[in-house]
Amino acid sequence: MLVVWAVLWIAALMMVVINRHSAAFRWLGLVAFCGGTGALASVMESWITTYEADPDGLHTAAMLRHVQQGCSWTSYYGLPYAYLLFGAGYHPNVIPARLSKLLPWAALIPIVIMLPLPINGGYPVSYLPLACWAIPYMLIGTGLVLTKRVNHPAERRAHLIVTAAVLPAVLFALAMNYTMPLFGVYRLWRYNVWSIPIAFLIFITSLFKYGFMGVQLMIERRRLDYSLRAITSGTAMLNHAIKNDMAKIKLFADKIKRGGAEDVDLQQDAAVIIRSAEHIEAMIRSVHERTQELVLQASLVDLASLIQTQITMLRPAAQDAKVTVILNVPEHASPILIIADAAQTEEAIRNVLNNALEAMAGGGQLTITLTGGKRGSILEVSDTGHGIERHHLHKVTEPFFTTKGSSRTMNFGLGLAYSSQLMNRQGGELRIRSEWGRGTTVTFSFPAVKRSIQLSWKQGVSNVGTTDTNTNHARGG
Repeated sequence: MLVVWAVLWIAALMMVVINRHSAAFRWLGLVAFCGGTGALASVMESWITTYEADPDGLHTAAMLRHVQQGCSWTSYYGLPYAYLLFGAGYHPNVIPARLSKLLPWAALIPIVIMLPLPINGGYPVSYLPLACWAIPYMLIGTGLVLTKRVNHPAERRAHLIVTAAVLPAVLFALAMNYTMPLFGVYRLWRYNVWSIPIAFLIFITSLFKYGFMGVQLMIERRRLDYSLRAITSGTAMLNHAIKNDMAKIKLFADKIKRGGAEDVDLQQDAAVIIRSAEHIEAMIRSVHERTQELVLQASLVDLASLIQTQITMLRPAAQDAKVTVILNVPEHASPILIIADAAQTEEAIRNVLNNALEAMAGGGQLTITLTGGKRGSILEVSDTGHGIERHHLHKVTEPFFTTKGSSRTMNFGLGLAYSSQLMNRQGGELRIRSEWGRGTTVTFSFPAVKRSIQLSWKQGVSNVGTTDTNTNHARGG
């Protein structure tokens, strides 16, 4: 049990340290901590026996008994509680947002009720009332983990690793610690020494080789971080060279716009040039010149409006490539709002759109689908191009990986790496599905915006509209 205690507390510490911002990681760390506390209670038995054999150590033995009882309660009560909340954090979309906030408090009610209950027979807990809520908690947590659906191959592998590392150990504890005592069979918790080291071995191996719940400790991960720092540093180096030329582009585009006042097409082309120049300037400003991370300037953004702007800029290139662009936007009038860095999100979407056009050199169909709901907003970009081979799919978000030429075509394999990092930084996710010869779908998943923020935004827009109307009336408009 000494090994089990050490293994579980090491695992708990690692999970809290490497990704303390993830709710699922924190709750899983608590699961490991509670399991380790139960092992500590077992280890303490030999310490207490030693002190009880010495008349001078009876007081110390009594104190240790109280500590041991506290460890047993922490293990028996804390394990199912933490595991239920881990399942809720690992598969958050299945639980309504309001319920997920109340769940940690509501799940404490059975524990609070059990604490004052008398315990008879020398056992650490009353097993019958404990089983009434602990077993359902652990079964619900298991159901939440098993029902999570993932599409990306790398995500499927990560999900299988989590399932293999967590579920066998927890279900074994469910049988030994909570179920068998109902049939009068006790102290089977000693056999947890079989399942827990195996689970820890899977956890450590996957953490370094494949990743565990999105966290990976390996040389390639360090190379990824170093490469992304190189991207931003390179942008800073180019800042001085680009900004002067951007000023020239804007100057002459404005001159073209003023000179072709009667030519509608020329006006639109000049507006696109100015918009592109402004976008490049915004991108340069948004990257810290001497830091290693992208600096985000988050704001409330109308995603549909942002997409419409990108399609307007993309349409000439799509026509030249004989690509049909289809935009699917919900018919309801309510805007789809996200909290994001507008300039950098535009750049990420533009990277994906350009990749889609390049994949359809002989023509095809580009479908852009936008959906919004209480759980977040989804932007899907689907093309009918050549697709991505399966063995390349997990590499496409790595910096400098590309299946295209680089020196002449200016494809450096940075677009999807940048886009993926940006979405992660904004609390969202970039997913890629592809089938060789049939096309690719890239999904941008944005987190939900609080309803109060949406109402405030809509009220602000309404006030602006009212002000404009009143102004027009005052002018006789």
